[in-house]
Amino acid sequence: MEQSETESTAESERKRLVRGKIHVGFAALGTLASVFGIGIAIIGGINYDQTKVLVGVGIIVVSTILYVSMLFVAAGD
Repeated sequence: MEQSETESTAESERKRLVRGKIHVGFAALGTLASVFGIGIAIIGGINYDQTKVLVGVGIIVVSTILYVSMLFVAAGD
């Protein structure tokens, strides 16, 4: 009985660790996408292209939402 409890504890710890790494990965992806969106918005502003500016702002908003949601979601859930 102790061995099965130890295995289930180890398995749950491994799952928690993987979820934590996934959250960190998504947060990093959100940050990098935001930088990409800033770059698009700046290039659009330099070229006086309103469409590129709006696309860049859209990418910034979506990536910021992704980043913030990863901060507030508990890794254990």
